[in-house]
Amino acid sequence: MSIEAEDARRIFIEEYRFLREGWMSHESIARKFGISVATLQTRVMRYGCMVLTAAEQRASDHLDHLIERGEPFTADELSGVEDTVVFWLIGTALKRGRIRSSQAETGRKHRASVYTPVGGHR
Repeated sequence: MSIEAEDARRIFIEEYRFLREGWMSHESIARKFGISVATLQTRVMRYGCMVLTAAEQRASDHLDHLIERGEPFTADELSGVEDTVVFWLIGTALKRGRIRSSQAETGRKHRASVYTPVGGHR
């Protein structure tokens, strides 16, 4: 990695951590950086610098439990945090190959995603 790329990486991590520790949402950070939430998520994963609030960490731990259980689940099983956080955590698990997504009929007029753990991932 070039010196410039390493400096950019270091600065990104420092700014991201500073903003998250100041309780700024991922959506607000993405807007501040002028990137999409998906791009922010990719960078955070690549650099291994995710910062979660206590409530987000509890939701992340619960997601880990659901994945380790090995049974299909829906996003509705994660609560206590905003929907955007739930989908951030699920999106991260999808990108890491820990789960896969499918659609299931619900009692409502739309189809809800069902997430199935993928064996061998942690």
